[in-house]
Amino acid sequence: MDERAGHLEEPGREQEASQPFEVVIRMRRGKTDIEVKAPRGNVHKRVKWMVAAAIFLQAAFLIVTAWAADDRQPVRLAKVGVGGGKVIYLVSVDISGGFAEVTHVKTQNYPVRAKFDTFMGRASATAAINGCYFDMNSGNLVGHVYLNGTRDVEGSFSAAFAVDKQRKAVIDKLANLGDTSKYRTIIACVDILIKDGNVLVKSKQDLIKNGHRPSKNNDIYKPARWSAIGIGTDGKVYLVATPSKMTIYEFAKETREHTAIRDLLGLDGGSSSGLFYEGKVIMRPVRTIPSVIVARPAAIPAYMISRR
Repeated sequence: MDERAGHLEEPGREQEASQPFEVVIRMRRGKTDIEVKAPRGNVHKRVKWMVAAAIFLQAAFLIVTAWAADDRQPVRLAKVGVGGGKVIYLVSVDISGGFAEVTHVKTQNYPVRAKFDTFMGRASATAAINGCYFDMNSGNLVGHVYLNGTRDVEGSFSAAFAVDKQRKAVIDKLANLGDTSKYRTIIACVDILIKDGNVLVKSKQDLIKNGHRPSKNNDIYKPARWSAIGIGTDGKVYLVATPSKMTIYEFAKETREHTAIRDLLGLDGGSSSGLFYEGKVIMRPVRTIPSVIVARPAAIPAYMISRR
């Protein structure tokens, strides 16, 4: 569920306090609640504020209608069979129309970790997937995170997923993105698994080149569950996860062969992989995690209307 509030205020005379007209919109798929709170005052003022609120609600209705309609639902879940009883889950997120956004949410007391489910309400998530790899001892993420141009997490790895101010998504090296202030969101991790339709991670040696240090008890190349974030040929963002055990190469290869994803950034694997959609946990991480990547309704703008 998502909640957005807009305040309509009129500057009164100097001796009069401004009284807000508050419109609260609560949205979830198939249901929308709209609550209007009028300011105290005489009938003339209340009528005037009702007219102002009607303008706000008309704009809000267009957003709510587009979000609720099944044929225009910007966040959708699909399940793809890839043979041998193995499956890949895809959550597509259409960010181009401004009705949905993809962003990063860390624990309130980061780097302390939390259960996957606890992120959803606070993040107003329609869908969510676990964030990047993290240090098991400290909980620190290994990749940088920037939100609206400001660094929110300092990491060391810099293969990145980013969404610019025009709501266009890209996966590339952080150094190739340029000025971070031009982006709404940048989430960096370790491995670009697919770039321009080509699978890049084909062996353990490829992972070592990217900075991994596999050991006897921590071999990233062994079959496991996997999670990733990608971009399709349609420009949509995809949260990608599999509960089926595969090597990371098999995961990338099957994703490339059975979906329209052209670029894919690996996030995490094994016990840390999780996927949530529309109130249901599709894959639950076994361990606690420090962050998630969420898809949710974009904020409804608050209209400020005043009388001069």
